[in-house]
Amino acid sequence: EHKKQIRKKEQDKLRSRMLNEYQIWIEDYFIPTIDSIERHVMTNINQEFDSQFQKWFGMLVEDVEKEARVDDDFTPLVEQDGHEQEINYLSGGEKTSVALAYRLALNNIVQKISTGMKSNLLILDEPTDGFSKEQLGKVREILDEIESPQVIIVSHEKELESFADQIFRVTKSQGESEI
Repeated sequence: EHKKQIRKKEQDKLRSRMLNEYQIWIEDYFIPTIDSIERHVMTNINQEFDSQFQKWFGMLVEDVEKEARVDDDFTPLVEQDGHEQEINYLSGGEKTSVALAYRLALNNIVQKISTGMKSNLLILDEPTDGFSKEQLGKVREILDEIESPQVIIVSHEKELESFADQIFRVTKSQGESEI
């Protein structure tokens, strides 16, 4: 009986050593490796996102003294003459440009990395609020460049109607929307 107990304890001891080695391997090698891979992937995504964001912002805001980028946390930053500007102090059109550039960059990244979710639809709700006539013209160039087969734009801007293949006018009558 004692020999059985001794064998059982020796097996338990071997199992304990093996589990301890697994724990060391997971903590010292596997988790740091996964963390490193994740950081590398996120850095690449951030760089690509930043590049796209800068491109779209540059097309929308032609002020050569203003530059935009995203930081490591994907937060948009705008600089003028080398000084960072608070987003809240930008003009309405500049804020909208930041928002639209961000949405377009995000759409691009999502399309590239989401293999299981293929979409050919881009929906933009009031993407041009506060835009000048020149900026509205740039939207046409951007829509041509993004090559999205279907774009739905919700807007009050009459100038955007010339960009559309189909226009649906929605009006409210007695609290109900009518098309």
